Amino acid sequence: MILIDTSAWIDFFQGKNTFACKHIESELESGSPALCGPIWLELIRGLRSVKEGKRVLPLLKGCYFLEQPDHLWDEAGELGRYLAQKGLIVGSLDLLIAIYILAHKTPFLTLDKDFKSMLKAGIPLELVDLS
Repeated sequence: MILIDTSAWIDFFQGKNTFACKHIESELESGSPALCGPIWLELIRGLRSVKEGKRVLPLLKGCYFLEQPDHLWDEAGELGRYLAQKGLIVGSLDLLIAIYILAHKTPFLTLDKDFKSMLKAGIPLELVDLS
């Protein structure tokens, strides 16, 4: 199972021919892509039309949905404070996603540089190598 970030899904749905998109295709074939609440929110919020929703939603609904970690809000707040003390300001949704990654010990496919910055700051995220 692999958690797929909004940034990678956007490239996929736009039909870009990137390594991330090929990885998503592979995950869809094996039946192992995952979503979590914050990513679901970002994707649903970004739908631009009913037609786009009819194309995207069935695919997303076939993904495994990670359960919310028990102490999600506290841990995300603590993570944000820790990163801020290291000079790194990260958006709230990315903090929530990071807690899902840590709680479920799942690999994460993202194009968002904030997660690489978290990794460099010592947060043990398992990011899919896109090089």
